[in-house]
Amino acid sequence: MESINYFGNTREPFAITAAGSKLYILTNSKDVAALYKNTSTLSFERFVQAMMRTSGSSDYVVRKMYETPDPHKAVFPNPQNKPLAKLARELHIYQLFPGKPLDGLRGAFVEYFNRSLSLEPMSQYRYLRVSTDQAVVLPLYTWVSDLFISAGQEAYFGSMLGQVEPELTWAFLEFDDLTWQVLYEYPKILARTMIKAKSKVIAGLERYFTLPTDQRGDAAWFTPAMEKEMRNLGFDTHDVAVMMMTIYWGINTNTRRACFWMLAYMIFEPGLLDVVREETKMAFADGDGITPSIKYLEEECPRLNGIWDETVRMAAYSSSVRYVAEDTVVGGKILRKGNRVMVPNRQLHFDENVFGDKVREFKSTRFIDNDTIIRTGSWRPFGGGVTMCPGRFIAKQAVVTFIAMMLQRFDIEPASKQNFPRLEEGNPVLGIMSTKDGDDLLIRLTTKQIRSSH
Repeated sequence: MESINYFGNTREPFAITAAGSKLYILTNSKDVAALYKNTSTLSFERFVQAMMRTSGSSDYVVRKMYETPDPHKAVFPNPQNKPLAKLARELHIYQLFPGKPLDGLRGAFVEYFNRSLSLEPMSQYRYLRVSTDQAVVLPLYTWVSDLFISAGQEAYFGSMLGQVEPELTWAFLEFDDLTWQVLYEYPKILARTMIKAKSKVIAGLERYFTLPTDQRGDAAWFTPAMEKEMRNLGFDTHDVAVMMMTIYWGINTNTRRACFWMLAYMIFEPGLLDVVREETKMAFADGDGITPSIKYLEEECPRLNGIWDETVRMAAYSSSVRYVAEDTVVGGKILRKGNRVMVPNRQLHFDENVFGDKVREFKSTRFIDNDTIIRTGSWRPFGGGVTMCPGRFIAKQAVVTFIAMMLQRFDIEPASKQNFPRLEEGNPVLGIMSTKDGDDLLIRLTTKQIRSSH
């Protein structure tokens, strides 16, 4: 934001030069749209390859991921014979876009939430502060992180992965809170804790992929499909585990944080929890009374959806980066070959010309008061173009489903007087920001049955 103000807040493209390298910055929604549409002279592949190497993939694996595959070994339909690095997105889309595969994935989340949203399992948590026959007190950020990582892990890999490595959730959580070191390409000597945690996750995945497929249980469609494609390229089990570590990272880094911030904003706005509880209760009217209708939640709950939209506007901190392969004109400026161009998506979210006044404050009705905001091109919590996050549908569905289920079962309130948690704006992330260290929110969950009986 300081750089934008320095250049007069004109939102024209500008450049920053450091250590002989030039980085172009785009903050105008029209320029951003042009970047996402340009797949010929602005390349994303170079940064994907760098991330693969930083995550532990060998040069051999990176090369094979971008080689033209043998069409006779195809597992997933690949009429254009795309390399796996590009085909993988189509596998993601098949699993994660609306349809039966996504419904099955959401069903796995619901099943996990249903088992977890009761006092008995909550009373066993290692981070529990207080437990009675009516209520529990626990740290919200830690709780939803534990729950969403475990749910995502089980939804994608089945229950066997948790049996093979019971501490995988906690190893990943330690890694995920230090992933800014991966994005900054920190020297190994300064990133030992992150590297150790990452190695634990990879080792757990390697043990899982060593098992015969018929012993792994009910994994999501994507997991064995992606493994087969990698095996066809000659990857060994360690190679597969390293690549699937990046998938595990993508699955679990954002939903937990989005859920935390959405609940935190709702807790701190008086009456908002009751509004959403009342709005979502009819989602449970049909069926088993346990599983809410996602169609109802998405189409008949404007406050719930508006809160989601405003939450990710406030908490998203991702940036899109491209390599300038050829001189390219964007916004009337020439971006010179050999440099990088970046879109700090968060800056788009604080454009007062689009989002109105008090853009740095949470306003639960912002997207209801003006329902054209999403179509302006300035609301980009999931990136854009061919690199738009394919997991955006399951992320939202999992979070709003969990919140609807929780509100029908529990009253939620701060366990003591506390300040609103601070967003960690100092470290880069792949999507949604974490809290600053020590800013977890201690909450009390009281069963609705007990509360309503008094």
